[in-house]
Amino acid sequence: MTNWTPNKLRDFFSHYDFANPNHQRAVDMLQRQAGALMSDNAEWVKAFRSGTEDPAYLFTAAEIIKEFEGFSTTPYKCSAGVWTIGFGNTYYPDGTLVQPGDRPISKETAVKILENHIDNVIVPTLRKTIPTWEIMGANQKAAIISFAYNLGSNFYGTSGFDTITRALSKKENFPQVPAALTLYVNPGSTFERGLRRRRKSEGDLWTKPVT
Repeated sequence: MTNWTPNKLRDFFSHYDFANPNHQRAVDMLQRQAGALMSDNAEWVKAFRSGTEDPAYLFTAAEIIKEFEGFSTTPYKCSAGVWTIGFGNTYYPDGTLVQPGDRPISKETAVKILENHIDNVIVPTLRKTIPTWEIMGANQKAAIISFAYNLGSNFYGTSGFDTITRALSKKENFPQVPAALTLYVNPGSTFERGLRRRRKSEGDLWTKPVT
């Protein structure tokens, strides 16, 4: 290993030789000493995984969102009384709010608006707020993106979301997620039936193995 010093860890990875028994021994020693640094929740592990994960879950998330949001080429008022267009979007990528009288958009444009919102609003917020985000599987991430798209990307840790927050707080609680999702269906409203179907689909997706 040439010109390697303890403050140049990147050189270690660059010069590591799988066939060198001394290098293997050194890695084993480092791993034993690393302790908590090798945890799934270690910040460097999260950062490393975020750069190598399969982005296919973004497509899966978009598909389930499109299924339950429906599509409108023109602005309409959603159940909360907010002007909406496309697949449930209330504003455009430039931040402009949807207004009555806005020109119609194509389905292709609506998909781009949806994907932009997932990529630049939903996922960054979930990655920042949910401590277990980086250890979730692809379908698990897609299910939570759909949930967040419906109920707000800042749901984790906020009032009224105690059960789903607890279920997502650590890996051991992951089996609780599908049941936790079913609690958020606005019971007694005209939307309850549709929300129950959505929560079930999200729960099914959460437990579906990645193929």
